[in-house]
Amino acid sequence: MRYRFGECELDTARRELRRAGQPVALEPKPFAVLVYLLEHRERVVSKDELLAQCWPETFVSEAALTQCLAKVRRAVQPAGSAAPVIDTVYGQGYRFTAAVETAPPPPLPAAADDPKAAARRSRILIVDDEPFAVDYLTQVLEELGYETIRAANGQEALDQVASRVPDLILLDIMMPVLDGFSVCRILKGHDETRLIPIIIMTALDAVEDRVEGIKAGADDFLTKPVHEEELLARIETALKLKHTVDRKLGELHRLKARFAQLVRLLTAPESPSPSAADLC
Repeated sequence: MRYRFGECELDTARRELRRAGQPVALEPKPFAVLVYLLEHRERVVSKDELLAQCWPETFVSEAALTQCLAKVRRAVQPAGSAAPVIDTVYGQGYRFTAAVETAPPPPLPAAADDPKAAARRSRILIVDDEPFAVDYLTQVLEELGYETIRAANGQEALDQVASRVPDLILLDIMMPVLDGFSVCRILKGHDETRLIPIIIMTALDAVEDRVEGIKAGADDFLTKPVHEEELLARIETALKLKHTVDRKLGELHRLKARFAQLVRLLTAPESPSPSAADLC
């Protein structure tokens, strides 16, 4: 779904936020909070519901939630405007109050046996300090319909993940600034990014290097030069699993949100019955 409000446009399918036509870097959790508030803009969303939806199975303090909301507000609040885009309803929660236009949903995907149709839903981050290798992989993957983004070292990879969350990462090991093992450990050590599949590609073929890659949390391990058909098969397999996990987590989050709403309804204090004097 695409939402337009003020000078901002948010595309949930591509997980992109633009302001005045320019991309806005927003970390995964603030992005998830913004999407949830937009999707439920017809009502106030409580702190407990927001925490259950965006941080399932994770303890997050109210201070951390406040910081997250501050990032969202900075990203979407029009310059010089006094009217808040996200309003705080004290004692109740938060509500998205800006006027919103929604674009028609994208067309239904083609049949599942069309690999290009399935690929269009996936963004792949290619991390390698060899431009020729990146250009080659970019060409191959984009011809199949995948969206690609690139990084030349480990720090650039982390920056890309923070601004445009990929569905899968092709990660080289021997790179300047920050090596692939370190990148893998960092991403797998955070709840927001631990479920992104990482396929390590490297010229290293020693057993200890493979073991270190597995300990770092890599989901697959390929030795350069990578066989194209093998790589594409592994990408397809990893993405199928990723999309299945995402779908199941989405169903779980929706169920938890509904349960939280039911608990609030059942535990809300009942309004006192009117007295006879009130009825007169």
